[in-house]
Amino acid sequence: MKPILKILFPYFLCLITLLLIIFYYHIDKHLNGAIFVFLTLLIPIGITAMFIYFIMGVYVIITNRSWTSLKSIIPPLLCLASLWYTFFSPYRLSSECLESRVVIRACYEGTQNQATLKFRHNKSFELHWTGVFFASAWYIGTWEQSGNVLYLKYYTDKSQRLGDTLMIKDGYLHKIDRLSNKKQIPMFYLGYCRHEN
Repeated sequence: MKPILKILFPYFLCLITLLLIIFYYHIDKHLNGAIFVFLTLLIPIGITAMFIYFIMGVYVIITNRSWTSLKSIIPPLLCLASLWYTFFSPYRLSSECLESRVVIRACYEGTQNQATLKFRHNKSFELHWTGVFFASAWYIGTWEQSGNVLYLKYYTDKSQRLGDTLMIKDGYLHKIDRLSNKKQIPMFYLGYCRHEN
């Protein structure tokens, strides 16, 4: 590795890894296939590389105390700060803040899967199902409200479990099936996920 690249490597490593973590909301929501897998794999690779670079930097500082300079201390400290942010920081930046604010939110918690449903101020909605073995599916579209009834129009495939017409009642979103008179058990409760399952 050329000297200038060796000097700049930890800075680029931390920057790229943190940007991938911060923008993971949009990566997960809008990308799929090989590019999604590649960018997702870069995150644990970057975290591992930061950890290794931090350990190597500490080793160099301890074994060469007489040659230690600010230039040799900053890269390991930068890696340490990036690792601390990734795992322990209570304040997290997320590209979701670029989206319109949420006016109605709901959650479903199953034994092996979970879903969050967000209705935004700009009349867009997003349903994100996650499950075991890294399952992740997004359904997005627009919504309109009439009284306590929400009408959904999908840009993606329609979610059969959610449907396209929902009624807000008793703290739940009730799916309205116009083709059946069968009473539906509500899946989604209003508010943030409680992590009860």
